[in-house]
Amino acid sequence: YRLEIAAAPAGTWALVEGVDGSVLKTATIVDADAGAPDAAIVRPLDYGSARALMKVAIEPLRPSELPKMASGLRKLSRAYPLLQTLVEESGEHVLIGSGELYLDCALHDLRFVYADVEVKVADPTVTLRESVGDSSAIVCSARTPNGRNALSVV
Repeated sequence: YRLEIAAAPAGTWALVEGVDGSVLKTATIVDADAGAPDAAIVRPLDYGSARALMKVAIEPLRPSELPKMASGLRKLSRAYPLLQTLVEESGEHVLIGSGELYLDCALHDLRFVYADVEVKVADPTVTLRESVGDSSAIVCSARTPNGRNALSVV
């Protein structure tokens, strides 16, 4: 049901219509007449350890539906806070998310809620990032079976 209200005090959930053109992911909406003492900007949420780990390339099944899919991707990016959408140099559209289930839910919503378009999805790619925190006291080395090449890691 819908209930129209004149004001929503702090801490209240309210649906606001007509602001989707200027809001990407998060926003603080205040009355212009409220003045500085009553207005406060809420910083975006920090999702801690949830980082973009998986990447899938998508394209519409019918190339004529590409504008429809692009519009759906913009809406999807607003709805999913950890989702990143981008177009690579090769021209393919890529979704980057925190896991397989997250991307699966996002693709379902793209197909049936936001774009109503069927898409081809490439196999997911998992991003692996490692770093070296300290140098080792042991030298690791290896030689090829023919003895012509060697690799040493310190």
